[in-house]
Amino acid sequence: MEKVRINISLFLISFSVFLYQVCLLRIFSISDYYHFAFMIVSIALLGFGISGSLLYFFIRKFKDKDLLYIFFSFSFSVSIFLSYVAINIIPFDSFRIAWETRQFFYLIIYYLFLVSPFFFAGSFIGYVFYAQEKPGVVYFYNLVGSAIGSISTIFLIPLVSEKGVVFLSSAIGLVSSFVLMTRRSFRNFKVYLVLIIVFVAGVASVMVYFPSVMAIRMSPYKSLPTILRYPGSRILYSRENSYSKVDVVESSSIKSAPGLSLKYTGIPPEQLGLTIDGDNLSPITKVEREISNSLGANKESTGKENFSALEDKSINWGQKVLVDKAIQARDKNSVDELEFLRYLPVSVPFELKNAPENVLVLEPGGGLDVLTCVYNDSKNLYVVESNNLVIDVLSERFSEFSGGIYKKENVKIFETSSRNFARTTPVKFDLIVISLSDSFHPVSSGAYTLNENYIYTRESFVDLLSILKDDGILMVTRWVQFPPSEDLKVLSTLLESCRKLNIQDENARIFAFRSWSTVTLLFKKNGFTENEIQALKSKLKELNFDIVYYKGVREDEVNIYNKLEKPYFYSSYKKILDASYNERIAFYENYYFNISPVTDDKPYFFNFFKFSQFKDIIKYFGKSTQPFGGAGYLILLIAILISVAISFLLILFPLRFKRVNIKFKRDYGFLVYFFSIGLGFFFIELPFVQKFILILGKPAYSLSVVLFSLMLASGFGSYFSSRYSVNLKIVILLLVLYGICFIAGFHYITNFLISRDMFQRFLYVVLLIFPAGFLMGIPFPRGITRAKSKREEIVPWLWAVNGGASVVGSILAVIFSIHLGFLIVIGISLILYILAMIFFYKFC
Repeated sequence: MEKVRINISLFLISFSVFLYQVCLLRIFSISDYYHFAFMIVSIALLGFGISGSLLYFFIRKFKDKDLLYIFFSFSFSVSIFLSYVAINIIPFDSFRIAWETRQFFYLIIYYLFLVSPFFFAGSFIGYVFYAQEKPGVVYFYNLVGSAIGSISTIFLIPLVSEKGVVFLSSAIGLVSSFVLMTRRSFRNFKVYLVLIIVFVAGVASVMVYFPSVMAIRMSPYKSLPTILRYPGSRILYSRENSYSKVDVVESSSIKSAPGLSLKYTGIPPEQLGLTIDGDNLSPITKVEREISNSLGANKESTGKENFSALEDKSINWGQKVLVDKAIQARDKNSVDELEFLRYLPVSVPFELKNAPENVLVLEPGGGLDVLTCVYNDSKNLYVVESNNLVIDVLSERFSEFSGGIYKKENVKIFETSSRNFARTTPVKFDLIVISLSDSFHPVSSGAYTLNENYIYTRESFVDLLSILKDDGILMVTRWVQFPPSEDLKVLSTLLESCRKLNIQDENARIFAFRSWSTVTLLFKKNGFTENEIQALKSKLKELNFDIVYYKGVREDEVNIYNKLEKPYFYSSYKKILDASYNERIAFYENYYFNISPVTDDKPYFFNFFKFSQFKDIIKYFGKSTQPFGGAGYLILLIAILISVAISFLLILFPLRFKRVNIKFKRDYGFLVYFFSIGLGFFFIELPFVQKFILILGKPAYSLSVVLFSLMLASGFGSYFSSRYSVNLKIVILLLVLYGICFIAGFHYITNFLISRDMFQRFLYVVLLIFPAGFLMGIPFPRGITRAKSKREEIVPWLWAVNGGASVVGSILAVIFSIHLGFLIVIGISLILYILAMIFFYKFC
């Protein structure tokens, strides 16, 4: 009966700690930026590692086992609430750390509070491993609870929000304490009851008298807090799902039209702002009457009588511009509230595609590009938006405000990823627009360095080009950065996709131009004709947009209106497009920023960091508000140094002060074994999480499904190893064989899965991961069993070593995936498991 209670409590604690861990990933995505979220995995593992070190030192001093179980579970419950409150009230600011030394103090306190729940949970789990006779059964309950906790977050956050999940996690810890109560422990029941009353009263007091500390503190640098600081601004709508928080804000300061020509002198209509996780403000434009492009309508209706002569080559494109201006002058008295749309970069390709039959807009956010395409008389408009809340905002909540653009008969909305749509649609498109729906972020901030983005990859462009008509145009707009970076990375990736499709003469298919704030690339599948180039040049002249590149462009044609000191963009494009393949690669390697092509295996579009930037980072450290230069990547390097230092101090160094008969010459076999499987486990887990974002469409989905699959399968593997004699050699060899097949076949797996509906993708991913998880669940309990039979007193230490390896591995896996790719990291994990097998049989 005692074992049953402990196993139930173990299940509840494991469920709760993973529920809280996945919830923290969402909290960090809202409060700061997504690239901080990976640190939660490292912090959780560090807490587990420290708990092992504590147990190693004090395990024999604990006399009352029942009381110890209750203490750990109750402390876990309390620490969840305290850590959540702490991260909302501690004024830590990662950007200020370059010039405010007190931020280091805040960071330490911040870190300690975050680690505490995982420390107490790890202490409880580690002590159960030490006290129970069958580690395989213990591991089963631990991993199954973890699996269910990780997947439950997807369903719970939309129902109760992140704050509700925090309370639920804390409450489950209290339930676990009650489950552990025995007849002997009832003598302490009154004390325990008083503590619970005090804790609950404290929580209630905070919620009543200090409710602000329960709200997630959002970084002041995000779009939403910035807008709300403007007088009179307010949030009109706010809603969450399992992977995002969507807000619609009203403010007189919102005037957003990326790339708007400076020739436009009117006042755009009223706009609301739409943000996702408080950032990337995208405008929702007010439309008060039926959308029509009066100029476009005149061009269409008078085309035969006014422009028929254009078919005669004696009429040049300059004369066409005069006709356009004559029409505009004729209609100068007509009021067009949406005329500003004609002055946006996205209107330029319509100069070549008058009333196109099929237009595709990807991830348009607040719908500005959709509105522009409707305004330009697109006959069939396909809109791909992966966030159902954003669709709800435009099609229901603010449909009347936005002119009902998502309800028009010729507008078709698809709630899916761009990759899924491209693989499943039978339609061929005249124009494909990849919307600029994210806010401007200086490359120097490195705020999105670690974000996976599967829209701007080589494989994504291959998919999009495959659904483009032969005379169709792909349009990509990015922000102007200095030195040029975002647009050059798009260019290099687009050229790599052409190479993949064996498309020749790429420079004849590209036309690039810039406004004062954006750079736009147009790619025409069968190349731009001379007449089309002349038409685009005339349009750009009308809008005062600068030519960047077309085949044959001269330097005196560029850098005229939005004048720079030098024609930086033109020069870079010429060096890339007019060069041989080898010269192109050399240019990428020698460029200040990382502008190499992005692939599905390394989908870090916003990673512009290169090690050569270190000298500038050191030079400007403490002197700039962008302390990381081009490198949010440096956060990873700092994290790995801290993790190694803490792991050494709390796991290895304390051995010198403990009078236990430990000799490295005798015990190093166990050290290498547990370190290798700890490192190897996360060299598979984290690449799985990052890789399956492509298939599942959302980081939150990928994290939850991968953790669920691995934990559940590992639990069954552990349970299986406790019931049957398992040959570890066979297990490792099967895992290696699985890994090789996965690496070799993932391209085909992706092609098969990405075109399925969401439920099928979930199911297939679980089935795909399950064999690996089952095999990965066996080495740890097998190692614990071997250690108990030979060196029982070092079991807590081995738990700590495994945790320390996992801390380091969770960060190293990200670093290696950035430089080497996900699949190579998985290959390294297979080598680590082989190393563990060798040491298990030779030295353990």
